[in-house]
Amino acid sequence: MISIILPTYNRSALLRRSIDSILCQTWKDYELIVVDDGSTDPTREVVGCIDDKRLRYLSFPEQRGAAAARNAGIEISKGDWIAFQDSDDEWLPEKLERQVEAFRELPKEYGLVYTGFIMVSRSGQRMKRTSSIAQLADRAPFSKLTLQGDIHFSLLRGNFITTQTVMARRECFNLVGDFDERLPASRIGIYGSGFRIITSSH
Repeated sequence: MISIILPTYNRSALLRRSIDSILCQTWKDYELIVVDDGSTDPTREVVGCIDDKRLRYLSFPEQRGAAAARNAGIEISKGDWIAFQDSDDEWLPEKLERQVEAFRELPKEYGLVYTGFIMVSRSGQRMKRTSSIAQLADRAPFSKLTLQGDIHFSLLRGNFITTQTVMARRECFNLVGDFDERLPASRIGIYGSGFRIITSSH
């Protein structure tokens, strides 16, 4: 089973679309844990309107930050794999299924897989026609770096993995620990915990 951790703060207008993109996944064996980081908008009501037994809701009395919200979700999760979604993002329908397939084809020492992503403007227009990761590969300092397999040294030059594209084995978090809650929001993604996973898997 996959545990999907979705932290949110005051994004009730966007949250339903994010959740619906999870509920529409072709891979059905998962739990979705929405962690409300002290929202003051109708986030609770949005989640409460969704009738799905796979959905769990955890609410903080006050804001603690996305790293703390993700850690709280991991702590109560039950899945063998852990994936992350953000409340202003949407997944394509086969995202989880393709990542499970990738894990099944890879040796067990691979602890994390990630996908490309497409940036969309507020008006709904695609800002990039191809994966942003592929575009990064064509730019210095990424042009001569590896973006799959052993990516340790590539990540030392700069981050090209966004949290909502990641799926990791649970044992990786048991090994390296959770997201670092001391880091600012802009740094809690792959560097918050994923880089330690990659280093340990290397």
